Amino acid sequence: MTQEERLIELESYLREHGKVTLEFICERFDISYDSARRDLVKLGTIPGILRIRGGAILNESQIHRSFSQRNEPNPTKQKLAVLAASLIKPSDTVFLDAGTTNMLLAQQLETESTIITNSLESVNALMGKKQIRKCVLGGEFDEFSHTILGNTTVEQIGKYRANLAFIGVSALSDAGITADNENDATLKRAMAEQSAKVILVATSNKFNTQLPYQSCRWQDIDCLITADTPPKNILEKLEQYDVELILLNENK
Repeated sequence: MTQEERLIELESYLREHGKVTLEFICERFDISYDSARRDLVKLGTIPGILRIRGGAILNESQIHRSFSQRNEPNPTKQKLAVLAASLIKPSDTVFLDAGTTNMLLAQQLETESTIITNSLESVNALMGKKQIRKCVLGGEFDEFSHTILGNTTVEQIGKYRANLAFIGVSALSDAGITADNENDATLKRAMAEQSAKVILVATSNKFNTQLPYQSCRWQDIDCLITADTPPKNILEKLEQYDVELILLNENK
């Protein structure tokens, strides 16, 4: 396959999924890292696509995709959500950050618990579950993510203490979690600071990607739930900071 043919397929993949990684390109086309990097350089010249460390993401054009378009069915995310929900014990108090996987977690959750969230999609998923106490954080509504963000939201988080925090992952690299929104990055850190245990649920396309705003660092994270074994550098960070790794394929 020529580079031009790969670029056509990669652009199509990006338009559908919003992000592509260096590792994905290597595996998808069975090419070297150097060839994949050259593909990313070319990909970054296409309007609406932004090259980032370890991959590329949709830039301004992504803003115009509705939440329902971004929330397309994903069997892996569904299975990860089931596994994550099983970690919540009766009477736990839980911070549930925004994100499609965390929304799926809310759909799966039946355990008597208290859920504190800034995600309107997660609140909707919890509707009718009377055994679950729902605490909705206040602040400014973000149209893109269907979440509540801002200084008011962060101040409210400081009034709670939680057993668990499920933090949404936009990008995960050697730096830890990074986000494309400063308010979102700050909110994630605030949830982590007020929780006894911080859990990430991430699909493999989030590994070794990086966005502009620093959020939780590896020392803030206690557990990572993912489908398959992460890349070597991520495994090294897990070991260095004693982060528990739970693999979906080992819990079938």
